Amino acid sequence: MKELVTIHSYLVDAEGIGDWEGEEEIAADNLNRLYHAVYDAADDDMEPASLESMLDAIWPYWQHNPELVELDDDMIAGFVESLFDHFANQSGQEEFNDY
Repeated sequence: MKELVTIHSYLVDAEGIGDWEGEEEIAADNLNRLYHAVYDAADDDMEPASLESMLDAIWPYWQHNPELVELDDDMIAGFVESLFDHFANQSGQEEFNDY
């Protein structure tokens, strides 16, 4: 059921991500990589509302995090794992923002 979630509505470009001190392109690319990684890791039968909650938690977590422009594949994998673990424990988006 994850196919009911439109991943493209979450994706951003360099103009839409805000000020990243000249690194807007990298920040946008990495944020999009995070969205795709979470979407790809979701089971095909995942409830759309659950997946949307997870996707909605990504930007608040990263929007002021300077590590966004330094992400590598291992960091993305670790983030995705922690996000899924957090939501598997029935914790909500607000609690993840403080994670």
